[in-house]
Amino acid sequence: MHKFLCIFVLGLGVLCAQPHIARAAPNTWPRALELMAAGQVEAALPLLERLVSDNPNDKNYRFELAVALYRLEKNFRAKWQLEQIRGARLTPAESQMVETFLAQIAARSEWSGSFEIAVKPESNMGQKTDVETVNIGGLDFALNPDARAEPGMSLLVTAGLRYTPKITEQWGAVFSLATHLRYNERVSLRDYQVFARTGLQYAPDARSSTAAGIQQEYRWIGNAPYSRTSGIWAEYARLIGTRGRLDFGVSLGLTRHDVALPDSRRGLFSASYSHAITSNARVTVSGYYEKTLGNLPNLSGTRTALSISGLYAWRGGLMTSLELGQHYDNRNGPEPLFGLTREDAKTSLSATIYHRDLHIGSFAPTLVIGIEKNRSNIPLARYDNRFLSIGLTRNF
Repeated sequence: MHKFLCIFVLGLGVLCAQPHIARAAPNTWPRALELMAAGQVEAALPLLERLVSDNPNDKNYRFELAVALYRLEKNFRAKWQLEQIRGARLTPAESQMVETFLAQIAARSEWSGSFEIAVKPESNMGQKTDVETVNIGGLDFALNPDARAEPGMSLLVTAGLRYTPKITEQWGAVFSLATHLRYNERVSLRDYQVFARTGLQYAPDARSSTAAGIQQEYRWIGNAPYSRTSGIWAEYARLIGTRGRLDFGVSLGLTRHDVALPDSRRGLFSASYSHAITSNARVTVSGYYEKTLGNLPNLSGTRTALSISGLYAWRGGLMTSLELGQHYDNRNGPEPLFGLTREDAKTSLSATIYHRDLHIGSFAPTLVIGIEKNRSNIPLARYDNRFLSIGLTRNF
């Protein structure tokens, strides 16, 4: 596992050691427009990217970059630039142009996906307590060292693929496959999950869409099958005004365990609102409510979360985001050992840093630093954790 860390640290070191990228020359904008007019989009792209990095709040540079990316069929990146432009001061005609452009991208982009690989050193990789003794029934018991917090590192791989072929002008099909893999030298901490969805999507206009269907999830823990979940899902998305986007999601499922745990029923509702403050700043508020019902009250209950995050593009190409989250886990029945009904409250804070002009092939290096603290009325559930994630990300 240490080899993975060395590879990523050395890779980021090489990037950081690169000479300073020169800022755009005064004639860069006219030259970029000339190349675009002549159909030399590949040659114009680096000039436009440099202009946007140096002037992240300029809507004209960013829109021309979106045009170049669109003509080069880099649909995800073009869409991202247009979403940022929605935060600029646009005239009604410009707003309509951006929305029309987004609709064109959606119409021709049947395939989309993402891939991320990262190493994640943590101070408490198992999210365990750091106390050495615990009191049960008035007696103190010493905890086994394996049951206490210890540092470690995991290799994370997250990938997703989505296919949305058109059936009619307003109706389409949805097929998606996603994975989240966590590999750790300690077998018990290995966690592999696979999610599959299929359904139908209805988009009456360029500003809203609704989708629903069936889903299947599989999970393995410690290299052994852990659970299978079957259910239904639905999503709704809508653009709000000229700068906002609202998303809702709901899913209902039945989980059958492959270990000695009873089956359970789960309902999940999620919502998020993203608002472009300017063309180089965005804020997002999101949350969820999850209800789990099963035969064991101490494993059933509700989980809720609320988070707020902000993204800012600095002059020169540096991108930073900060996220603050609050999570609650309240069970329905008492824990057998402690006689208490578990109540947890976790606070998390993370910062993400990357540079829009630095790439390793088609991947963007990303650095994430974070802390989390879980408070609980169950002593064994209290923990602190600090982590650092160094990875490569690609969206398409």
